[in-house]
Amino acid sequence: MGSAAVGIVGALLGTLFGAALQQMQAARSRRWQRGDLLSDAKRRVYTEYLRAISASYAQAMAGQRDRSEDGHLRAATAEITILSGRDVYEPACVLTEVVLDVHTRIAAGAEGAKAEVGEVDGQRRKLIELFKSDLEIDPRA
Repeated sequence: MGSAAVGIVGALLGTLFGAALQQMQAARSRRWQRGDLLSDAKRRVYTEYLRAISASYAQAMAGQRDRSEDGHLRAATAEITILSGRDVYEPACVLTEVVLDVHTRIAAGAEGAKAEVGEVDGQRRKLIELFKSDLEIDPRA
């Protein structure tokens, strides 16, 4: 009777151990999937943000005062605020306001506004490096 009890207990422990191991693997798999989904969402919104800056600039250079791309830029900034850490979203929010200000003045034909484009582009390039770092992309890529 003792060996039968040991056999039953062993089988039960094996089953419990196997189930616990499967749960751990499933939890790890879900974490990886969530991480992949977050990374994909960030990549998409970072790309949209940069595209909107370029399109807003093109509209400003064309003299359009009602630039539709400004709304896209603000929407992408809001998504970045939700998806990213403070080290990424704060510079993005600052750059958004600078870009909108400079593009508004360019569209209005303000003197000197076009001269600021180089400085704003430098800020944009620094933000691109932050985006790459956040996505764990080699900065040389």
